[in-house]
Amino acid sequence: MRTVIFTLSMCLVLVLRAAPAFGQDQERPSFSGAWQFDASKSEVHSSKISSATWVIEEGDNSIHMSLTENGKSKKTELQCTTDGKECKFPGDRRDSFWFSGGMLVDMETKNDHVIRYRMKISDDGKTLTVEVTPIVPQSDKIDTLVFQK
Repeated sequence: MRTVIFTLSMCLVLVLRAAPAFGQDQERPSFSGAWQFDASKSEVHSSKISSATWVIEEGDNSIHMSLTENGKSKKTELQCTTDGKECKFPGDRRDSFWFSGGMLVDMETKNDHVIRYRMKISDDGKTLTVEVTPIVPQSDKIDTLVFQK
């Protein structure tokens, strides 16, 4: 009986030691690169975007994004960590970036608006899909922006 209890206890210890490995994120894809907006593959309901280039540079725990939308009429520079800590930008804008599985999430707060961006890279690494969800004010109009490398 002692042998059975000892064996079960050892198995439990091994399972508990291995458990953190199961909870770790899968290998993250690289978001770095120059991405061109593909209007023909995108579903745009509420955004006023007709053309865009996103240049993304990833570090170990940081991200730099240079966003040009609709020609040169709107250009945004973002430099932030990817650990969920809030970063402040001009114009009362605050962003938080973090990874959720293979996706990069950006929660943007500007004045009284909150928007969530969930970014995912295709398996071949050539397509960036961005789901844009208005959180405040809430809307059922979710945009799907598709970019090509």
